[in-house]
Amino acid sequence: MNTWKITLTLENGKHEEFELYDAKVYFEGYLKIKRSYFNRLIKAIKIAKNYAMKHAIEEVLSPDKEDWALNPWLLLIVKDIEKEMPFWFLIKRELDLSGLLVAIGPKSFAEFNSQNLGDAKRDIKRIINFIVSYLNKFNCIVFIPKFVSQ
Repeated sequence: MNTWKITLTLENGKHEEFELYDAKVYFEGYLKIKRSYFNRLIKAIKIAKNYAMKHAIEEVLSPDKEDWALNPWLLLIVKDIEKEMPFWFLIKRELDLSGLLVAIGPKSFAEFNSQNLGDAKRDIKRIINFIVSYLNKFNCIVFIPKFVSQ
């Protein structure tokens, strides 16, 4: 599986790295996410205490080790509260304000979907939609690039 490496610089100055797995394999390309999804995500961040947004993305390395940090990224770190399962989604915003799901993680989630390719597309889409529909079901932090003005 091709990996994307994301480096975050947190508010306390600590660096944290995430390794996510390229999503092309699940969608025969990258999953396009409509602009309206991001409007719903912003609304969720504003109204839910368990949702937050932080400026922290410092570096984004593609599978070919190219640095893509100066692109408009979102890294969603989500945890299902009841099942205590983590989900990570790396999304690149496009000029038309839609997005592309570029990578998923953690490794256990990516491996599960790789073993179930027939259902992976549907399951990943469902989780992404649940994040903005069932706010009490998840804890969610949305990380955006540090260069985006605060």
